[in-house]
Amino acid sequence: MIFAKTTIHFQNSSESITIHYPAFLLKVLPVMKVVLCVGVLLFLVQFSTTTVYDGLLSHVLSDRADLNQELSQVEGTLNYLNGISSDFFKDEQRLHSKYGLPVPDEEERELGTGGYVPADTLLLRGSSPVFEKMSTLRETANRLQGKLENNNASFSSMTEYMKQMKSTWRFIPSIAPTKGRYASSFGARVHPVTGEVGKMHYGVDLSNERWTPIYASADGVVEVAQLSTTFGNYVTLNHGNGIKTRYGHMQMSIVNPGQFVHRYQVIGYMGNTGRSVGPHLHYEVWVNNTPVNPLAYMLPGDKSVD
Repeated sequence: MIFAKTTIHFQNSSESITIHYPAFLLKVLPVMKVVLCVGVLLFLVQFSTTTVYDGLLSHVLSDRADLNQELSQVEGTLNYLNGISSDFFKDEQRLHSKYGLPVPDEEERELGTGGYVPADTLLLRGSSPVFEKMSTLRETANRLQGKLENNNASFSSMTEYMKQMKSTWRFIPSIAPTKGRYASSFGARVHPVTGEVGKMHYGVDLSNERWTPIYASADGVVEVAQLSTTFGNYVTLNHGNGIKTRYGHMQMSIVNPGQFVHRYQVIGYMGNTGRSVGPHLHYEVWVNNTPVNPLAYMLPGDKSVD
């Protein structure tokens, strides 16, 4: 083997050291330098990559935690809105029941608010819990939107229906036309003036002091306002839909034929005119030219159909 030697002289000294080593090391030394440089470079790259990756991972995990928190807040809001929607639906059911309409079924309403989920969405949901939660919240939001839209459409329809019903109810008698005690009921009776037995009484009598106000029991048009030997001063109101009311024995009427009147509007005052034995109001309700018991058209207390 061929050896090479290297002598090392110490500065400011006469001493030296001679090192003998194989000559082939002189050939591999440049290669070792290159390998060492590459190793250092790879170490630096690895260190930088690890540092950057750890930073990015920490940032991503922080963003993911924030996103989970935001999704939880969104979930809470959707649950709150879903509760409100359920309350709306219960109010909707009560309104339908109150007005004698078919009560909507909650299960059928739920079935109408779903939707098709694409295959790629299902695949994405299975690949990440975050995506799965986002997709679930999106489906919940879409379903909730459908429920609220159905609620809104139903309430709009109910509003229009109630407006129509209210405009109809205005013309249906529903209150006592005056204050007083019931002196005579609807049906056959002994006539208080003629004494005729079994004489049909087509209305009810309410007695009170003279000049007690008499009110229209519903909106309508004055059809008759005149003096009669039998009914004295009397008024007939036409409420439409075949309904009419008659008010007899008034001391005085204060309306004229053709005049439109509203429920609770004073149309005259109680008296003792015509064939009468004392101050009272004779009140009749006619439906399709047939007299009916007025008590069926008087709600208790101060209530009316509107």
